[in-house]
Amino acid sequence: MDTARLPDGLAVGPHNKAAWDQPAARRRGLMDLHRLHRYGLSFRAPRVLPLATCHDYRLHDLEPVRWYTSHPCFTGMIVLRGQRILLERYADDFQPSSPHSIQSITKTSVHLFAGRLVEEGRLDLAEPVVKRLPQVGPGYAHARLQDLFDMAVVNDYTEDFYDPDATVGLLEDAHGWRIMPARPHVDLREFLRGITGGGGADPARRLHYKTANTDVAAWVCELAAGRSLRDLYLDLVEACGAESTVHLSTDRTGVPFAGGGLHLTLRDFGRYGLLLARAGAGVDGHRVGGTSFREATRAQHRAGTPSLLGRGNYRNFCETDGHWLGHNGYGGQWLMVYPEEELVIGCLSALTDDGGLDWSYIARLAELGAQVAAQVLAQGGRG
Repeated sequence: MDTARLPDGLAVGPHNKAAWDQPAARRRGLMDLHRLHRYGLSFRAPRVLPLATCHDYRLHDLEPVRWYTSHPCFTGMIVLRGQRILLERYADDFQPSSPHSIQSITKTSVHLFAGRLVEEGRLDLAEPVVKRLPQVGPGYAHARLQDLFDMAVVNDYTEDFYDPDATVGLLEDAHGWRIMPARPHVDLREFLRGITGGGGADPARRLHYKTANTDVAAWVCELAAGRSLRDLYLDLVEACGAESTVHLSTDRTGVPFAGGGLHLTLRDFGRYGLLLARAGAGVDGHRVGGTSFREATRAQHRAGTPSLLGRGNYRNFCETDGHWLGHNGYGGQWLMVYPEEELVIGCLSALTDDGGLDWSYIARLAELGAQVAAQVLAQGGRG
């Protein structure tokens, strides 16, 4: 008798979501996804970026901080000024040594990869996607690279986490976060080639948030760099100076899931944010980004698409108002960095509603970050 069953956490259930992503399980799932996913890589950095604990207890008096750290969905929060830890808080069920999925904040890694390639003259975002990736499917046939980076592409891929039939579920099967036995399994890039639709930019420059865009862009970066995407992520981890093991979800062929596959401890999440603030300038002279690209992203943010946060714009796989850079993540993750001040605000959460991505909650985290920044920067000095 056949007694085979699906692996823990990956069977699809109510709301057409994997078991780890069910509302009652999502909190634990976001902490355990690095071991539940079907495929993955892990990296250790050879040099660790040192952090010094210098808590600023006045931050605990801010109303948004009190709201967040007492919220039932709160998991962890870190604030860095340079290499000084100003605030570090953990929920009772989350430990300093525990990895946590940062979900779509991973997209900022492609901002870094592209930044270096643009500055080296090996990538031009004004080019059509098909020039760099002739094998791409009809869903991207008429888009420019810049349209990918600004989430302005119109095609048949959909990403509404409250819609059980959204295409993002098929993407999750491709990169190993769920198993759909009734469908033939395809790898990540076969899935991307199969996306159909108009394949061009929205002339009104409205935001069409699609994780698939990031994985297409990462594919382009890999070809432009002439190195595997796995090696680009290894460079990133080493530049970051991560202290603990960094986990990265991949598809069955080993292609990293650039749209959301990083899993980090809270402190390494802070280190990653500092790397983003420093435009990819990392430990021991490692560089994985570009300063001029970061500055162009901020200066030209209005050429991007209007953010769902109700503030700023989406440009080059970053949220920005022209000063700070940031990104959200499924389940209630948020990262916000102020480059000149080397200020990092990182929030890890676990939303427990059916969909798992409440933009009003993310908007409150962005406001929290702004108020933390105002408090810290009013005090002067640098980390």
